This record gives sequence, structure tokens and C-alpha cells, in this order.
Amino acid sequence: MTVVRGQWPAAVERLAQQLSDAQAADRRVTETKSAAARQDSYRAGLEPAEYQPQVRAYVHSRESKAADRAITAAVAVMKARDAALLRSARILLTRRADERRPPRRLPQPYVLPGGYTPQWWINAITTSYAGIWRAIPATGPELRLGGPDDPLVQHVAKQARLLQASRAGYRGRESLYEAYYRDGTREGGEPVEPIRGLSPALNRRANLLLGRGDGIRIPSARMEEARQMHSDYFAVWDRSRAYAAAVLDLLRARA
Repeated sequence: MTVVRGQWPAAVERLAQQLSDAQAADRRVTETKSAAARQDSYRAGLEPAEYQPQVRAYVHSRESKAADRAITAAVAVMKARDAALLRSARILLTRRADERRPPRRLPQPYVLPGGYTPQWWINAITTSYAGIWRAIPATGPELRLGGPDDPLVQHVAKQARLLQASRAGYRGRESLYEAYYRDGTREGGEPVEPIRGLSPALNRRANLLLGRGDGIRIPSARMEEARQMHSDYFAVWDRSRAYAAAVLDLLRARA
């Protein structure tokens, strides 16, 4: 945690600095991925007979492993900064709406000194999502800083709703799958017969847990829903920065 000195102007500018740091971390991810792509681009003109051996050799090379680790490290730092930023934006907005003093300290990312990113730290961030799902804000506090027709208020509320959609996508992904019997075609076949006495939701979970049938799939009728959930789920990091930027604009306007 970092001490926030002074009253609201200092707290708001500290949020602005956190937003800038999160945006820089996101750019670092893009740069790292681009560097890895350039490193691999020399194979673009190879004939098929030459290409596959080159791919196999590169995948197991020291350069490939270093590039992959650089990307995962950059992504972990980005996630840590985005999650801390979202918590800070939510806390400041709520306190400002309640006409309370800003906190003495703002949440900070768990980034190790010197940019050091050991594998255990990367794994911890990847597994926990840096706590982003617990940081998702509710809509409402912004309405105490302006009317419902205020564009700044509307923008904050919109970003909060998008974040809630991301959380719904994360939580709802597992509910899309069902066990089924294959019929030899691509994902074709019949759903596993229900277990008597269980609701449809419990049937679905029980069939998956018991390993009934010979495959799992997302039913074709739910593919559009699945695509939307997938899109919402992966958008949470960009949306956390968009929410913080909207909160920052609103707080500056009300400072």
C-alpha cells in the first residue's frame, strides 16, 4: 500500500497514476507479444517440408521458452495492476459518494521490487486472477455525484455494467457444457438421458461429474451465448481500465 497524502485532489491524482501504470503494463503485453512474433517471422517464406521441422525445433528452443515466459510475466503484471486499479477506483468512488474522506492508503498491486517475476508469483496471479472478480463494482454510487442524465455518471454506470457482464461470463462458462453420446459426426449426438428426480441443472452437473456419455460439448443452441460469455470474460482487464478512467473523470469533475 502507498500512503495518499492530503485530501481529495491528491487521492484522485494517485488514482490517475495507477491508471497510467496499468495502461503502461497493458502496452508492455502488446510489445512483448509483438517481439515474440517478430522473432518467429523468419519462417514465413519456408516451404511446408522445411516449416514443420523448424517449428518443432523452435518450440523446444531456449529462445521460444524465453519469449513465452516474457509474455506470461507481462500478462501477470498487467493483471495485478488492473485488479489493484479497479479496487482503488471502486473505493474512491464509494467514499466520494458517501461524502467521506479519502482513504489514507490505496490498494496497490502485488508486484515484486525491481520487476522480478518468479514463476511462483506468475502462477499465483494466474490462478487467482489477482482477485479481479471480487473487485467488480456495483452500479449506484455514481448517482450520488450527479443526476441520471449526467454523461459522466452514465459512463461510470455503463462501465460497471460491463464489468458485471464479465463476471457473469466467468461464472457462467461451466453451465454451458453438457454430456452427450457421440454419433460419429462433429459434436453430433444425443444428450445423456436425465437422472430421475433431479432438476435440469443438477442433471447437467451430475452427468458431467459422473463422466456419463462419451463426450462433453456446448449445445449448438447455446453457442451464441457461449461466444458472448467468452468475449465478456476476457474483456474484464480492458474494462477495469475503462471503469477507472470513467471514475477518474467523474471525480475530477466533482473535486
